[in-house]
Amino acid sequence: MMAKKGPAIWVILIALILSLPVWSAGQRRNQQKEQQPQQQQQPGQGQPGFLPQAKTKDEADAFNALQKEQNPAKKVELAEAFVSKYPDSDFVAYAQTFRVTSYSQLGKHKESAAAAEQAVDATVKFGEKLAAKADADAKLSDKDRENVRKKDKNAVFLDKNSPQFEEFMNQSEQRIVALYKSIIQSYQMLNDAPHMMEASKKALGLKPDDVDLLATISNVMAERPPTNDQQMTEQMKQAEEYVNQALTLLPAYLSSPENASWTPAQKADVTSQLHYTLGLIYLRQKRLGSSQAEFMTALKSKPNDPITYYRLGIAYVQEMKNDQAMDALGKSVFLKGVSEPNARDLLKQLYVQKNKSEQGLEDYIKSAGSKIGQ
Repeated sequence: MMAKKGPAIWVILIALILSLPVWSAGQRRNQQKEQQPQQQQQPGQGQPGFLPQAKTKDEADAFNALQKEQNPAKKVELAEAFVSKYPDSDFVAYAQTFRVTSYSQLGKHKESAAAAEQAVDATVKFGEKLAAKADADAKLSDKDRENVRKKDKNAVFLDKNSPQFEEFMNQSEQRIVALYKSIIQSYQMLNDAPHMMEASKKALGLKPDDVDLLATISNVMAERPPTNDQQMTEQMKQAEEYVNQALTLLPAYLSSPENASWTPAQKADVTSQLHYTLGLIYLRQKRLGSSQAEFMTALKSKPNDPITYYRLGIAYVQEMKNDQAMDALGKSVFLKGVSEPNARDLLKQLYVQKNKSEQGLEDYIKSAGSKIGQ
């Protein structure tokens, strides 16, 4: 599967959750009166218009306590209590997101995925609530707005065409994509390819140019082909389109500000994984020369990957290039990893076929290993 780079996705989710203390509506109004007694609130300006608000002090206190809690088990308990007590709160999506991150920390990946689905639903509902308010505000006349302000001088009128509204909706979309990525990560841990595919496609619907998503879904499709020949052909064709799109976007992705802190090894890992995936797709399609070339390109970026050597060995075997196959398989065995048993079995068959004996096999493996990276 596509390896995750940088911090775990739940760390990113934490960064997307509100970091400021939560105020009830009344508390916030009082604070604004103290700090800005003469300033008129503009549509979309300041926190109240776009960020969620607690309806009561108890709700605000409960969410603030949830944010401050550091113990993941206790955080789950507080989040579930908050959702149960305040099911209509603007903060339900954030409480659900805390469940996502805490369950992930606890290693409860099935529960984390379920919480993420609920967080997506709550995020969408809050966005719909704001959109509905913006639609209603757009129908108000100047006199209507004046009457509203007489009752509440801090009233905010939302405008769908404002930069602030667009920014908020973009941030909401980022949270939803991050939540889908957390679902993908959870199902990776559970080795559940169908649900990974489902979450990946939903996320791609929101962000079709996301390199990480394209890499993940193409890799899953390549690693888990259908048994039906026609379905396999169609799936490999789609996977090839995804991974080639990711490779096209890769230079800009690696040089983007969000990935500026990545080490050369992290960048090499992404590059290697994409070429490995394309090599595997070509292997499924019996395009053996192209498959070998992609695996070799992957190994230039990451020369110590046993799975890539194993797949390369299979590609050579299918083209009856047995000497090259033995060399690749010997390196895979030397590096160990999950592919070692299968690589060793296939290497042993080829070695005995050539040498009529197993004698010297271990020395051959050591010799192949000594050439890695040369």
